[in-house]
Amino acid sequence: MKKFIHKITNISLILIFVLAVGGCANNGSAPSPEPAGQQASQAAAVKEKAVIDNFNALRQKTEVTVPEIIEYIDGNIVAVSQAGAATMIIGLETVQKEKLPKLQDKFGDNEAVQKVVAKSYKNGLTSQAISSIENKEARDLLLETQSSGFKIETAEGMYFPVIDYAFYNKYRNAVSQDIVAYIDIMAVESDKTPVKDAALMISWSEIIKRAKTQEQFIKEYANSAKIEDMRQLLKRYSVFALYGANNTPLFSYDTKQMVPEARKTYSETAFDANSGSFSKVMNGFLAELKKNEYKLTAEIQEYRNKAAGEI
Repeated sequence: MKKFIHKITNISLILIFVLAVGGCANNGSAPSPEPAGQQASQAAAVKEKAVIDNFNALRQKTEVTVPEIIEYIDGNIVAVSQAGAATMIIGLETVQKEKLPKLQDKFGDNEAVQKVVAKSYKNGLTSQAISSIENKEARDLLLETQSSGFKIETAEGMYFPVIDYAFYNKYRNAVSQDIVAYIDIMAVESDKTPVKDAALMISWSEIIKRAKTQEQFIKEYANSAKIEDMRQLLKRYSVFALYGANNTPLFSYDTKQMVPEARKTYSETAFDANSGSFSKVMNGFLAELKKNEYKLTAEIQEYRNKAAGEI
């Protein structure tokens, strides 16, 4: 009997040891499940990569249209992060710029379309107005223009499409803050162009206001994908601020005196040199203007020629 009890005890100890070892082995080989939040994050990253990869593949297609790009973005933008959405919006703008010259040619090479557009332009090219145009060629072209995120602009008696940045407003809540700021700046540009027929279409104060906004963008979003675009835009506005335009010069062609409205605006504006290159240049420009009694002299000419290259 004692031998039987002893045998059972030994068997029990062996079982306990085996179970313990087995438990240790399982603990060592089976990793604990990942938190649900981490799994969801990884799944979202995988999905976003697929969306962006498919977007890039779509862009590479030779015959892809702008409406196809827009349709893809509208259907997938909710599946990506703000950075991913920014990538797609920048891609859309790139495709628009690539397609724009050919679309402009369709307008410029067709006198009949120009006449129809001229007549309709005065009353506003709304969707309803476009749909009521009898000339099918002109109607289809305008519908294509509108669905592709373009608008019609006019200069020197010609009508042509440009990017309508107000079209991008529907993406504001999806993209990163720098792209929101970029859209806002460019929407102002497309809403009211600064120059037309070699004349300024906006006031001197508006030139300074826009330039300062562009300068702020450069300072605040130095790492933005649109930083170089903004630098180029600011260079353009610096020329407006320092020279005006051919038909709206900063200095009178006859008297060489500074235009009164510009003189008043510049004198009443505070330019902080620490804000950026534009404000620094304008600060120095004001000092030169006062020294030369707001008259175009060789010194003023030398200063603005040099300053234009520093921005």
